[in-house]
Amino acid sequence: MDWVLHQWEAVVGRSAVVVASAILMSAAGSGLAAQVPADRAQSGLMTVPAGTTVELAVTNPVWARTAKAGDPLYTQTIFPVLAGDRIGIPAGTFVQGTIESVTQPTRKNRAEIDVLFTKVIYSNGYVVALPDGSTANAGPASPVTAARLTIQVSRANDLLLDNGAQVGMTLASPMELDGEKIAGSIASSQAPQPGKFRSATLCRPTPGSPGSPGTPDTVIPGSPGTPSTTIPGGPGMPDITIPGTPATPDTVIPGSPGTPDTPGTSCPQAPFVVSSMPITLNLPARIPEPKTN
Repeated sequence: MDWVLHQWEAVVGRSAVVVASAILMSAAGSGLAAQVPADRAQSGLMTVPAGTTVELAVTNPVWARTAKAGDPLYTQTIFPVLAGDRIGIPAGTFVQGTIESVTQPTRKNRAEIDVLFTKVIYSNGYVVALPDGSTANAGPASPVTAARLTIQVSRANDLLLDNGAQVGMTLASPMELDGEKIAGSIASSQAPQPGKFRSATLCRPTPGSPGSPGTPDTVIPGSPGTPSTTIPGGPGMPDITIPGTPATPDTVIPGSPGTPDTPGTSCPQAPFVVSSMPITLNLPARIPEPKTN
């Protein structure tokens, strides 16, 4: 949990100054708060320009053994993104991507995952498709938004990306947004809180610490005792019996009980995203997904 909080604080620290300055400048002219109420938001088109970086947190882990090209990657925005003087992507908005390639950890414990970001999903159901190389999404000439994630991860770990891992998405193309739909999503958007993401890293059992065998009881033998002694009496006199000594039982001093083995566990260090660098993907022409009503 500490590593998740550390990553969260690092991202917020990097982003807070830039975004806060933009919000304060806007607020001076329009009274804009951190997230504008829907009844005060303007309608019409909004644009988040190309080159804007959106800070994301992974919401589903990526497992090392099964990760492959074509798998989905699910993330959530952890800080709002401005479109001009208004919120364009509220914190808590979901972003979906597709894993394009996976490089398993090397001897230096570095792995790489190439991700194509495909959809931005708002809390009110508004979906913005990002260019993905198909003619359905802004044409094949529009650059796609992709990133190469470099991850510090042990080969002993079952994960490549853990819950809450911080990822940066840098838009390669402008995002054209419907201002009215964005305004409707702001009130219901909830930024993920520190501590929401629980590590999925698996711990393994180890031999642990062996217990002690204990000590046996100590037995001090008792005495066997002595028989009675009979002295015959004279004529007309009874025998004289001298009683013997009774036997004494063994004395048992209890030993110490043994202790059971103490099982142990080994938890590999959680994966850590070292960098999220924008990359250019050469994608084949893709068949547009059929539209659903």
